[in-house]
Amino acid sequence: MRLLMTCMKCFEENGSPPDLGVAEAELWGDGLYKVTCDRGHVSVVKTQEQHFEVLFDLGAMAFIDGYCREAISSIAASLERFLEYYVRVISIEHGIATETVDLAWASISRQLERQLGAFLFTYLLQNKRPVNPWIYDSQPDLEGLSSGQTLTWSAFRNKIIHDGYIPSAQETLAYGDLVIRWINQLIDELRNSCAGSMSRVLGAHLRRRNDYPTSESIATMLIPTLINLTRAARHNGLEDALSDLEKYKRWLYHSA
Repeated sequence: MRLLMTCMKCFEENGSPPDLGVAEAELWGDGLYKVTCDRGHVSVVKTQEQHFEVLFDLGAMAFIDGYCREAISSIAASLERFLEYYVRVISIEHGIATETVDLAWASISRQLERQLGAFLFTYLLQNKRPVNPWIYDSQPDLEGLSSGQTLTWSAFRNKIIHDGYIPSAQETLAYGDLVIRWINQLIDELRNSCAGSMSRVLGAHLRRRNDYPTSESIATMLIPTLINLTRAARHNGLEDALSDLEKYKRWLYHSA
């Protein structure tokens, strides 16, 4: 996945398009990029998106390109990282320092079942009720099948990750739709009750990327991800999101 970045030095010199230089980078896990624009300016840029936002986009890109198994793998990873994000926001909301949350999470960082348990009871603490619906128990509607005949998200994910199952496009779309709707629902809940703590988690996220050894100033960039913490509008399910992603890819790769 490629990223197009506006050169901040060109922005300072020229102020507005079309005079801005553009730099291109390949997306990678650190979220920190040293790039050179078409005018030769060198910039260091960090993206502000949380890991789960980027992972969901990678899953959607894989689906558009016809790689359904890889799409579900990335969407599942996005969901797992969202659970961590939720725990971090609520922990900050209850007055726990970021460094303390880091230490606590490190003890379960390689144990998914414990992470699920941490999320479930964090949600209960915050909302005084269990999460409903719980995404891992959710089942989609598939053509020719009732929801009672389909696998839960958890069973479907495990069948792909552990058994090597290759899902159909219909299955991928249906299960991916469950995830994007559920994550967006919980983001809306957080925005309504914990907006300040979401900002503090973002601040801590960005500070982790400030240790890059450079004399250059580090600029911050937003990526127009499908699941997006900074955008109030939500996509109406995965098909709606994929339509936007197709437009973005056509622009990015200058294709017809």
